[in-house]
Amino acid sequence: MNQDEFYEKIPEWISKPKETWNHITLMAYFCHKYQAVHGVRFRLVRWASDPGKGKESKDFAKLFKTLAPENYASLSSDEKRKIREVINLKIYNYINWIFDYKFRRGDRSVTGTKIFLLPSMINEFERLYSSFLERKASCDNMTFLISWAKKSMPSVFEDHQLDDIEDLKMIRKYKNFYKLSEDSNESLLINKAIKLGVL
Repeated sequence: MNQDEFYEKIPEWISKPKETWNHITLMAYFCHKYQAVHGVRFRLVRWASDPGKGKESKDFAKLFKTLAPENYASLSSDEKRKIREVINLKIYNYINWIFDYKFRRGDRSVTGTKIFLLPSMINEFERLYSSFLERKASCDNMTFLISWAKKSMPSVFEDHQLDDIEDLKMIRKYKNFYKLSEDSNESLLINKAIKLGVL
């Protein structure tokens, strides 16, 4: 396989579910993103017909190993599949973050794959990604809570607005101020929100 053939395969490879991705697919996504941002193909270090043996794919294999749990090799194939999807999604977001946020302005740009292995870069992304996942989980839980309340206690919407976390905080203040019983709609709602980690 030469580089033209590799680039022809990229759309097919990156359209597959993330759980099936490997270091070659991650490199392919990097090349896709590079071309989308800069309008030119990334010039890969030449390989002898095997994209898996090139420097760039080896960098992504190292990155996967860096982000995977230390006991990854000893896990069952089902556990590995689940973790592989999580790690591949993280690396996919890491690539996007590097191109779309970290180096979107100024003279600096992505010139190779080695940058993804820098501990300072990984640590900065890990902090931001963890914060993003926490916000997303909180938002998802809030959506679930509202849906649950509509089914379980629709009358609570007659007395209160419940669209976001701030509304929930107001309901908690209302519950505490009027010392409502534990079986009131407000108390049940607040307890459910605490259980879900929304509050």
